[in-house]
Amino acid sequence: MTNQNEKDLNIENIENENNEINNSNSKNEYEEKRKRRTKNDYFGRTFICKLCGKSYLSYPALYTHCKQKHNTFNSSGRGRGRPKKENGEIYSERLKYNPLDASYFLKENRKGTTNFNDFEKSIINAFNEIYSKENYDRNIMKEMKVYNNINEHPFLGKFLLDKHDVNIKIDDEKEICDNVFMDYLNKMSLHVNPNYFTKLIIFVTLFREFVNITEFKKKNEDFLMENIDLYKNGNFEYTFNNCAEDVPDLSNKFISEFLDVDKNLFGFNKEDSIDLTQNLCHWMYENNFTSSKLTLISSDNK
Repeated sequence: MTNQNEKDLNIENIENENNEINNSNSKNEYEEKRKRRTKNDYFGRTFICKLCGKSYLSYPALYTHCKQKHNTFNSSGRGRGRPKKENGEIYSERLKYNPLDASYFLKENRKGTTNFNDFEKSIINAFNEIYSKENYDRNIMKEMKVYNNINEHPFLGKFLLDKHDVNIKIDDEKEICDNVFMDYLNKMSLHVNPNYFTKLIIFVTLFREFVNITEFKKKNEDFLMENIDLYKNGNFEYTFNNCAEDVPDLSNKFISEFLDVDKNLFGFNKEDSIDLTQNLCHWMYENNFTSSKLTLISSDNK
């Protein structure tokens, strides 16, 4: 009986020793994995933030970073199944030309300076391109107003006469939207060449048109009929009478419903449109013209 108990005890001890060895091996293996997945180890970090370029080992880590650091979430293209690995060159370019600040305009085809003498030409070129005969049918379909010359345009005509003083600081949060748009263009002229400045004027003008069309359509029919002449003259437009506080709320619809990015109209593809909208709206946020921090649809979802 004693021998049997000793035998049973020996078997139990052997099993315990084996369990301890297995637990120890598992612990060592876990610790080894933890050592391999340190902050300084870049191997396998395929989840990269498009806004700042930081890389992560997992999708949840990237998601948490975007929510906490950028107050938004830019998708890594995750859908069903394994997340798609993106080309690192795309992220490095996005990091170098961040759409949230003036570094976006450092790219070769954008960078430069638009001098005071270049303003008139750029503004007139922008008007002529938007309201060209080729775009007439498209503009009517989008419910844009028709202008025969730039002096009739309530925004571009006013911008043409502006002093374009980049040193003027507008810090009134109640400043009307048209003045905010002009201030943005004046400030960005320090960072872009005249050709790209024309493109920037086109973009801001189209955004302004969409805001006015959308806000005017919210009015009831009686109100529209009573004020149609004021609206046609530009004196009743939303951007002429209101601040920019709610303007970023229309950003996604502007891109998806108004710009025709699939046709590359006016030279704006989807990625350009998203980046420029982010740049404009983030600039308004940074300068206290709006309290809305923009969250846009991802440029990956094409």
